[in-house]
This record gives sequence, structure tokens and C-alpha cells, in this order.
Amino acid sequence: MSNQYITAEEQLPDVEGTETETEIELQVRDAETKEIFHSRARIARDPAKLDRPEPLSVVKGPHENTEEQWYIEFVDGTNVDGDRLERLVREQRERSNVINTRSDDLNVLLRYLVEDGQYESTAAAARELLFDRLAAEYPSLLERYADARAEYENDPLRDALEGE
Repeated sequence: MSNQYITAEEQLPDVEGTETETEIELQVRDAETKEIFHSRARIARDPAKLDRPEPLSVVKGPHENTEEQWYIEFVDGTNVDGDRLERLVREQRERSNVINTRSDDLNVLLRYLVEDGQYESTAAAARELLFDRLAAEYPSLLERYADARAEYENDPLRDALEGE
């Protein structure tokens, strides 16, 4: 993934006067890999208005041959590397699904929540809390993961070739 991105003017909310610090959902193309993805982001014409600005070319016109230089800051930290995510989905089929934090603190806190009746088990508590946090912090990653997992699981040819 590069650190240069492209989007079409019609993807932006009210381009005139937009110096937004609010989060928007934006379709962006990576200039290097040409990968198109959606991400929550902040945009501005002035890079000083963003904490971690990266170049964003906004193309417009009937043939999208006019460019304006803008800047983008990804909110959820994801311009997801789809190839890496798909590789991890494939590899996970052959690995253990146990996550071990080796934390007495987390174990005690999760067990407390179970004994308090808020969750059925420490595993259920850990799953729900982690997924809730991932959904809040990395929604684009979860969206891409769901797509990658669905593609991998619904491929009968791949299953046949792998002998399943």
C-alpha cells in the first residue's frame, strides 16, 4: 500500500468549503496498488488541519482528468491489505483458534463478568468485548475480513482442490 490515494469528487460530501474534521465514509483508491476500498476518514485541503495527513488526489470532470490536491487521515487505521488478510484467513484453517493473553488481570475481570451473569463464559466475554472494540475502532478491517472469509468459505472449487 502506498501513502497516496485517489477519490472522485462525487465521493466527497459538499466539496465546496469542505474543510471537515468530521468523519466520513469514503471510497478511495490506492495510487500504487489500484485497490479500491472504503474507509472512515477525515479530509481537508490544508494538511495542517489533520494529525496524520496523507496526499489525496480528488479527480473531477466528465473524464476525471482534473485533479485537486487534498489530504486524508484514516480514522480506523485501515487501508486494509487484502492479500495479507486473505492469507491469514487461509492459514487460520490449519492453526489453533486459541488466543492466550497470559494475563491474570484479564482472567480475573472476565471471570467476574461471568459470575456477575453478564456473560456465559470467559470465552464469550472475550469474544464479545473484542468484537465490539474492533467494530468501533476498525470497521473497515471487519468489513474486509467478512468479505475475505465469505469468499474463501464459499469456493467449492478450492475446497475440492484442497481435498475437503
